[in-house]
Amino acid sequence: MANTLMNRNDFGMLDPFERMARSFWAPLENMDQVLKTDINETDDQYQVKVDVPGIDKQDVKLDYRDNVLSIKVQKDSFVDHEDQDQNIVMNERHTGTLQRQYMLPNVAANKITASQADGVLTITLPKTQPSANDGQIEIQ
Repeated sequence: MANTLMNRNDFGMLDPFERMARSFWAPLENMDQVLKTDINETDDQYQVKVDVPGIDKQDVKLDYRDNVLSIKVQKDSFVDHEDQDQNIVMNERHTGTLQRQYMLPNVAANKITASQADGVLTITLPKTQPSANDGQIEIQ
């Protein structure tokens, strides 16, 4: 509480330099809330590995449309640690949705496979051959 009072001026506002520092570091404070991903590409496939520790596979939704792989994870949990006398030792609540999207072109969408083991989601996306004309249309 003393630190909070020391960071306020006579108007009850945070010091402007403190506000600037907090806004500067804010994007990095939730780095653990990101779906950490590795993507490997070979000539015939992409392999995507996503860390999803503690997430059940029914809480993961995958979608591939318009050359974009979308991953959505819904996490709802409540862990309540109490002793016999109802003295709360610790409460932790985590809830929220994490989403990531990756542009992965030329994928055979009907051949995509996914598995989850040891907290890692592995998605294999077999490639198709890109069209030979690269989207160019000849006018006749």
